[in-house]
Amino acid sequence: MTAETVQAQELAAQIEQTWGEEVSAMRGSFKPVVNVRPYVYASSFHKCARAMVYSMTHHHELPQFEPDVLARMERGNEIERDRLLFLARVGQRMDPPFRVIAQQERFELKDRKGRVVIVGKVDARLEFSRNVSCPVEFKTWSPFLVDKIHTFPDVFKSYWTRKGAYQNLCYLYGSSESLGFLMLDRAGIPKIIPVELDQYWDQVEEYLARAEVAMDHKEAGTLPDYLNDPAECSRCDWYGGTCNPPLAASDSMLKILNDPETESMLARREELKDLASEYTAIDKAVKKRLANIEHGISGKFLIEGQEIEKKAFSVKESKYWRVDITKL
Repeated sequence: MTAETVQAQELAAQIEQTWGEEVSAMRGSFKPVVNVRPYVYASSFHKCARAMVYSMTHHHELPQFEPDVLARMERGNEIERDRLLFLARVGQRMDPPFRVIAQQERFELKDRKGRVVIVGKVDARLEFSRNVSCPVEFKTWSPFLVDKIHTFPDVFKSYWTRKGAYQNLCYLYGSSESLGFLMLDRAGIPKIIPVELDQYWDQVEEYLARAEVAMDHKEAGTLPDYLNDPAECSRCDWYGGTCNPPLAASDSMLKILNDPETESMLARREELKDLASEYTAIDKAVKKRLANIEHGISGKFLIEGQEIEKKAFSVKESKYWRVDITKL
């Protein structure tokens, strides 16, 4: 390794470190302004009402984001701004045309008691005419998650995306509109998913009812019962710290990996396992059939083979980290 290579590696490492420091300096824009929120954010849907109470009363106790997470959040903001600018150009070429208006427009939902219980901001609106417009929400989710989304019902299937589904429905409900769009970033053209409120009244009512329960407990200074759902609890931001349901005692030695991309990759790995096993078996069988053939053609496949002399190496004693993955 040359001195120039070492210097280049050191410079690269220094650039990454300074990048992280610069992103961390922006942390203030992601810090909570107040310790107690007076309502539930539209993006804070939980199956657990207790978690929704914590989202109002204990959100300031969550660990600060690491520089890498902050960088991803800022990158998502930058991509959203660029995509919405390009969406405006798309609107000019459309028939019918539309304009991108009302970016980050606030909305509120009230419960049966007249209290504001859910608030949020619409990323933008597509105005097709003076009296016809619809909200559009932009998301920069993991590519592993986006690949599995083809229609709006798919958004409910993952813990990591379903909050966006309820958030979108709240926008429509709050503006008394029946149609909206979810725009998902991906390599190339974004994926545009239509959202029709009429098919999801039950989900909106479910969210409003749970938010109302959370608001009642916040005002009374109490907490709802534990959900006691290991799959939900293990992913919760407050699990093992602010909130310790009984199930925490049984897995106190487990490290909870609250990472949607890792979870998505593991799920995809499981889906491909049978295919990989089949490939390995067929690959082994077909290569046994083709032994000693140097040049050949079978259908659309060119076959080339050669004899390779195996070399023996002495392997030094060392350690390695074995990973075993089991589907629960």
